[in-house]
Amino acid sequence: MTAAGSRPPKKPSTKAPGSRPPCEAVLLDLDGTLVLSEEVHRLAWQAFFDTWGVQVTDADYEQHYMGRRPSDVIADVPGPWAGTDAQAVLSTLTAFTLEHAASVEAVPGAAALILQLRVKYPVSVITSAGALWAQHLLERVLGVRHLVDVVITAEDTTSGKPSPEGYLKACTALQARPEHCLAFEDSPSGVRALVAAGVRDIVGVTTTAAAADLTRAGARWTVPDLTSASLRSVRGALRAHPPAAGSNDDEEREA
Repeated sequence: MTAAGSRPPKKPSTKAPGSRPPCEAVLLDLDGTLVLSEEVHRLAWQAFFDTWGVQVTDADYEQHYMGRRPSDVIADVPGPWAGTDAQAVLSTLTAFTLEHAASVEAVPGAAALILQLRVKYPVSVITSAGALWAQHLLERVLGVRHLVDVVITAEDTTSGKPSPEGYLKACTALQARPEHCLAFEDSPSGVRALVAAGVRDIVGVTTTAAAADLTRAGARWTVPDLTSASLRSVRGALRAHPPAAGSNDDEEREA
């Protein structure tokens, strides 16, 4: 876990009784949420599959591999790699991704959103990737490392997503209650991790998974990117009372 700078102090609540509690922190996934890097990860995994002579469909990849720590995949997903040194696999995948890092681009609006959010709230990035990859993306692709208070990477957790461990560690480091946080994720496993952590205000970014899959996993809204226009309905909802349980307001759910 790494930290940067001093985060803005929490402001005392001025909300009337019965209104929405103020946001205490913002939790951000990295790959797919802030940067368009899934193609690089997919190619890295494909190189791994080719080594073992294994065929993995896109559907199986999305369900069992996407958004998860390689060490968890090697331990949990059956295959000829059973018993393989997970650290060696991680090193190989990291080397491949760093070699192709030049092709990674930021999700539209990502850097500007972090800059805007950091004025009011502490910010954490929680990723299933390793520290070297996270550092490269935050510093060289997004240019926002100095704005991120806490970074949780694969090395900081014993269980990756959909375990809530990473998000809970971030909340503890930021001294924020999960139920009072705003979060952004692009994968169903990441959304499920947030739900398990107790986070309710979850924005699903549809860069790698369908809106329906993110909503089914627990996302309250879905957006195509992180531009101001896409997030308009999210901001409006956060200024109002939370919706009644089971609300199917399409205007609110889809930006």
